[in-house]
Amino acid sequence: MSGIKVSKKALAQFEEMKKKRTHKFLIMGIEKEKVEVVDGKSGDKKVSPSYADFTKALCVPKKAQWGIIDYEMKMKDGSVKQKLVYISWCPDNAAVRTKMLHGSTTNTVKSKLGLDKGLQASVPSECEEELLQKKILA
Repeated sequence: MSGIKVSKKALAQFEEMKKKRTHKFLIMGIEKEKVEVVDGKSGDKKVSPSYADFTKALCVPKKAQWGIIDYEMKMKDGSVKQKLVYISWCPDNAAVRTKMLHGSTTNTVKSKLGLDKGLQASVPSECEEELLQKKILA
């Protein structure tokens, strides 16, 4: 455990996303010894972001961060399954200290946000939509 906490502002933005469905996704990262929302604009529902927009905002070289997406998946029976899911992004080329802080803070982020379904990724191919769908169905 790193001792880094999720900021009140980040929690408030997540709760707004969860309850009011204001965002398709949020990107969070460690800023000034707190977990903050580092990109809330790309995932704003007003701009109708796609899954590709989510992975583009999340999968930044040398930058470890968490992406939370309000994912909708059409089932074989025609119903729609909607789930808040996270991806923990920590690229291989990130600095050692960054990787250590990210790794030791991931459980804090998951527990504070109440998320249980997610992926860990270090290369963009590990963020593919099919992998996320399998995780949701598991």
